Amino acid sequence: MTQHEIVYHYGDPEPHQNDAMFFAGMGCAATVIYEGFAVDVYCDGATNATLLNKDGEVISHLYEKSDFVAVGLDTDTALDMAVEQNILNVANNSWFDFYCDGENLELNVEYHLQEALRIAIDFVRQRRHEELNMMMDLDTVTK
Repeated sequence: MTQHEIVYHYGDPEPHQNDAMFFAGMGCAATVIYEGFAVDVYCDGATNATLLNKDGEVISHLYEKSDFVAVGLDTDTALDMAVEQNILNVANNSWFDFYCDGENLELNVEYHLQEALRIAIDFVRQRRHEELNMMMDLDTVTK
């Protein structure tokens, strides 16, 4: 079985930065390719979050990766902890969407890159499997 290929459009992602908030505003984060089938994984939507102090006062507005990193929220774990501690208020977050030839595939959106890549891999493998089945069916009909 042929291995799929993942092409990252902004260099290899940091291993502890899978949340879509780290990809906000980047557009196409990666393309998954398998035997002629390709799916683009886009980061869509706008991120809008506020960092609060212990008294609930706004310290900073956060919109993109550099904003989160600048305040020390540089990993998925740090983001999760900040939300749990009620010091990060996320009003709007980005998500990953899937496109093929510019068309939205209308799959469920994902909020973590690794999960989005898994879905894209499954999608291209399924499409290839369907193509092979269709070719076998056509071969049977033409004999």
